[in-house]
Amino acid sequence: MKLFNEYGISFEYPDDWELSKQVDEEHGEIQISVSSEESSFWLISLYMVDVPPEELLNRSLEVFREEYEEVDVYKTDVKLAGKTCLARDLEFVCSELINSAFLRVFETDLFTAFVLYQGTDQELAKTRKDLEAISASLDVFDSGYEGYLDIV
Repeated sequence: MKLFNEYGISFEYPDDWELSKQVDEEHGEIQISVSSEESSFWLISLYMVDVPPEELLNRSLEVFREEYEEVDVYKTDVKLAGKTCLARDLEFVCSELINSAFLRVFETDLFTAFVLYQGTDQELAKTRKDLEAISASLDVFDSGYEGYLDIV
């Protein structure tokens, strides 16, 4: 397992997964993703500007509904990094394959975090445990974090 530890967050991810990150200073957004060799991926977006979690979740649901003809949405109760999340599990069809996506949104002293992980149901049979392990390893550092001023 590899460790990502920047921007007030840390998480572990599989050695053979690829990590990428983008920083949009103009809009106060940092995006970090890890992806498998196939199509499964795990993504976290950190919003340093004040964005209500409900708004992020609703915007994301709208994007899925605009992109896919039929989207089934299931409300779920989840905690990430010790924080209670607004959470939805989605099922939709893409390229004749059933896909699942998992949306999680929570707030910290530093940012609002949006986590999305997804894959085809066939692929998730082998990658879901990795995706959930990444989520389970997620840790966030609130305003007591030593590098706080470097990321705000």
